Amino acid sequence: METKGYVDMHSHIIPGVDDGSQSLEDSIKMLQMAYDEGVRTMYATPHFGSGKEHYDATLLKERFSEVEKAARETGEEGIKLILGNEITYSPGVEELINDGTALTMGGSRYVLMEFDYGASFKAIYKGLQQIITAGYRPILAHIERYYCLNKKFDDILALRELGVALQINSASVIPKLSQEAKFCRKLIREGYIHFLGSDCHSPEWRPPVMKSAVDVLSKKTPEKYMERILKKYPDKLYNNEFI
Repeated sequence: METKGYVDMHSHIIPGVDDGSQSLEDSIKMLQMAYDEGVRTMYATPHFGSGKEHYDATLLKERFSEVEKAARETGEEGIKLILGNEITYSPGVEELINDGTALTMGGSRYVLMEFDYGASFKAIYKGLQQIITAGYRPILAHIERYYCLNKKFDDILALRELGVALQINSASVIPKLSQEAKFCRKLIREGYIHFLGSDCHSPEWRPPVMKSAVDVLSKKTPEKYMERILKKYPDKLYNNEFI
C-alpha cells in the first residue's frame, strides 16, 4: 500500500505525554499546520526512556485516540496518524521493545532510536548493532545532532552499511547560512539519508514543517534521492518492508 502526500515519521504531537504538545488544542493546531505543509501520514513518536516522558500505557492510548480522531478530521483528506516511540537507547532496551513496553513504528519491525548527543560513535554503532541483533530495524533519529557524526561521512556510511536507516529533521535543512543546514543538505543530496521528519513539539517551538524543506532540497538534490526519501522509503516503512 502506498502512502499519500508527505510522511512525517517523527513527531511529538500527543498532548501531555512528553515535552511535546501540552494540550489537545495545540495538537490540533499542529495537525492543521502539518496538513498545510502537505503531510498526509504522521507517526506520533513520544519519548521513551529519555526522562522526558510522563505517561503510562493507558494514558498514552487514550491521548493517542483523541489525536487520531482529530487527525482524521483535519482538512479535506485527513491525516493518517500512526503510533510509535522515540526510544532512547540503553543496554537491554530491546527487552522492553520485545514485550511492547517501548513501541515500534506502527507495530512494524522498525524502531526510532536516539542517543545522548555526546555519545561516541562506538557507543552508537554498538547500540544499534544490538537492536539489529534483536531482530529490529533501527532508524537513527535526527543524526545532525550527534557531535561524533558531524562531517564524518565515513562513519555515517558505516551506519548505513550496518543496516541503520537515517533521519534528518526537516527544519534542519532550511537555514541558508547555517553550517549544520549545509551539512544536512549535503547528506541528502549525496544519498545518505532515508527519512525526513519534523520532530515537531508545538505550534510555536519546532513546528511541523515539510513542504518548506522539500522546496529547499528540490533545487539541487537529484530527483532519485528526493523520490527515495519522500516516497520509496516511507512506503517501505509503512509496509514493514526492508529498505
